Amino acid sequence: MNSNQKKFGIYVFLSTFSRNLIEVFIPVILYKNGFALKEVLFYYLMANVISLIISYPFINFSKKYNNKILSIIGIIAFVVLQILLNFIKHNIAYLFVLATFFATYRRGYWIARRYYNLKIIKNEKISTTYSIISIINQVGVIISAYCGSIILDFISLKLLTIIAIILFLISIIPLHLLKFKHENTNEKLKISETIKKIPKSDIYLFGSYELLNVVKFLIPLYIFIYVKNTYQTIGIVNLITNLALIIFTYLFGKRLDNSKNSYLRLSIILVVAIYIFKVNTFGFMLFIVSFIEGIFVKMYELSINTQFYTLSKKFEYSNYNLVYEIVQNSFRSFVVFILLLSSFDLKTMIYITLGFIAFGVFLRFKQEVR
Repeated sequence: MNSNQKKFGIYVFLSTFSRNLIEVFIPVILYKNGFALKEVLFYYLMANVISLIISYPFINFSKKYNNKILSIIGIIAFVVLQILLNFIKHNIAYLFVLATFFATYRRGYWIARRYYNLKIIKNEKISTTYSIISIINQVGVIISAYCGSIILDFISLKLLTIIAIILFLISIIPLHLLKFKHENTNEKLKISETIKKIPKSDIYLFGSYELLNVVKFLIPLYIFIYVKNTYQTIGIVNLITNLALIIFTYLFGKRLDNSKNSYLRLSIILVVAIYIFKVNTFGFMLFIVSFIEGIFVKMYELSINTQFYTLSKKFEYSNYNLVYEIVQNSFRSFVVFILLLSSFDLKTMIYITLGFIAFGVFLRFKQEVR
């Protein structure tokens, strides 16, 4: 790894660890504070709609100025969000405020991080390079949720908030030591032109992949309501899943680089199947299924991200990133809106979301993973 990759790796680890100490538990925190399932879904819908609205100005800002500044905006929003979670008021207006800061934090963080991902990942051996970054990310994830669950169950949300904020602020240091020349340009963003050039199958592929985040938002609620109402159970399940992610990541990433075949369809089928098993499993079997989930989800993630980074080389970065932002937030907003309007139970909501992901199996991909 070169100097930039090492610094970026430290940034990814610190920021990922601090974010995942608490982020996975937000829907459960809201539910425990008296918000009904539909109200929790409203929060998530607003977060994605606001993300969609602010994507253009945020990427335009990063294009004209600096992604490091954008990441700081995200970190400030993260700090405010964590503080607000400690003083929850049971009304829709407060949910909207939480969703606004969550969206601002996520967009500021991910738009900047995706920019540096693309800067660091080389044209050759895309899957292997992404796998290294992904392993660093998962090392940050693997124990953070479990540590967060222990603190939430046995100490307090306030202590967890302080730890998360301090670690996220420290992550700014390696980020600002990255040495990249900012590509300042006054060229306007060309959304429609970029969308027309991206294969429609890839647009659906990227959008449906982001629906995995909807499933991951609902699963902790499902575990808390139907399996065991402790944060620690959620933390253990996440630990097991992420352990499998790390074990599998590098080996599968190297195989993608050396293979002419696409694992996309297979990974989609396996991911949908394992989540169906997960919401129908209890006791010790839940932990076994969670381990298998980690393997299948990582296969899916690596396949999609290899597709994403391979295709990105054909486009100007800001336009490509903006289209991805629009696609992912549109898909999430659309599906969550459907779930919000429905009268289905939580398990059926997960099935519906998986159905949208499963449709990707029937697409013809013009840009194969290689």
